[in-house]
Amino acid sequence: MMDRELKNRLADAFHAPEPEKKESFIKNLRPREIGIPEMIITQIPYIRFPIWLFSLLTAAVAMGGAVLGMEDTEFLITVLMPFNAAIAVFEAHRSRRYGMSELEMATRFSLRSVVFARLVILGIVSGIVLATASPVIAASFGRSTLLTAIRILIPYLITMMISLIIERSSLGRTHGYASFVIAGASLALMTWVYNCAPVILAGYEEFISVWGLPAMIILLAMTFAEQWKTVKNVEAFA
Repeated sequence: MMDRELKNRLADAFHAPEPEKKESFIKNLRPREIGIPEMIITQIPYIRFPIWLFSLLTAAVAMGGAVLGMEDTEFLITVLMPFNAAIAVFEAHRSRRYGMSELEMATRFSLRSVVFARLVILGIVSGIVLATASPVIAASFGRSTLLTAIRILIPYLITMMISLIIERSSLGRTHGYASFVIAGASLALMTWVYNCAPVILAGYEEFISVWGLPAMIILLAMTFAEQWKTVKNVEAFA
């Protein structure tokens, strides 16, 4: 009896008052709205360091080759850029690869938003590399900046587009490094043409000089379409 009376007195002494402005407090706990630019910026720290390093290496090869007058500089950048595309596709699907898709679907930013942000960030990085390398190489070797950029960009876009298509297939979901296989195939083909098929190389150069700009625009549109399909359907393939 004494224990019950003591418990009642203690409960009365330490009774918590009713919270004031409880509803207002709960409403203030809701996160504020974040726009697309800010959301993309918040994802930058989650891009892994080796990816930044590879992009920096690509730009350094362009700068160093141009300064040293290495005739193969444009070819080196052209075969490196598809690996930037492969890295972007690989990084965009990192959540699925490490079994984090379901967790990220329940976070503040949806899985679609995360994949979109990664593709945008790495696309911008590749664009900066291209915008840095093309004029430097063109100026150093007396070439057209636009045609230099087109020659570098076309293999990048083709690799990106094919990699995105494969990543959405059962083959891509089973073999996570498919995009690097595509980049490696691009490297092998371009190396063979550059060293062993001068007729094909000359034809390609002529094609670029006449049809390079329309071809680049078409490939850009096709690549953006594949990126949109990837972002739109990413949760279905998680």
